[in-house]
Amino acid sequence: MSKVIGGRWLLGVFLCFWLSTAASGVTPGISFRGFAVTEGESPRTLVTQVQLDYQLTQYLRDGLLNGMTLENAVTFGLEWHQTWWWNTQRHLASVKSELKYHPLTKQYQLVRLDTGEDWSFSTLIAALEQMGHLEDYPLPALPQNAYGNDASLVVGVRLSPKTLHLPLKIQALFSDRYALESEGVMWPIP
Repeated sequence: MSKVIGGRWLLGVFLCFWLSTAASGVTPGISFRGFAVTEGESPRTLVTQVQLDYQLTQYLRDGLLNGMTLENAVTFGLEWHQTWWWNTQRHLASVKSELKYHPLTKQYQLVRLDTGEDWSFSTLIAALEQMGHLEDYPLPALPQNAYGNDASLVVGVRLSPKTLHLPLKIQALFSDRYALESEGVMWPIP
């Protein structure tokens, strides 16, 4: 009987250890699940579709539940590649949104700042899914020198607290705990 209890105890300890390591295997960050670019109806315009996955740090999750507003920015730019000097970059557009939690209604509110659209969700997963979904977003007309000149469309994403107090602003410069930033993707312009 004591061997059965000892075996169950050992199995329970192993199971707890395995679950804790499996749960900690998710690293915080922003990753691109999908990215597509098509030509728009008017000349020199592009239409993008972006799918993002967000894995928040514990600091951002706790801050969100304690009243912190998170600001998300999807930035589109042009980059011209140079073989012997630095690459030239130009900003095209940004899509900004804010995510906050309302404790009285227990709802996550997502507001897209450029269009004024807002959504409410009962779970953080659903709010992050909507925030990471940008469909049929038309970019402004590209300049003439973007075509046939070794230029690429560059997309990057940053999620950070809307405001940080002074000691945390300094710490945020040296730590990725307070904000998440994607690697970015490039799409060559023909």
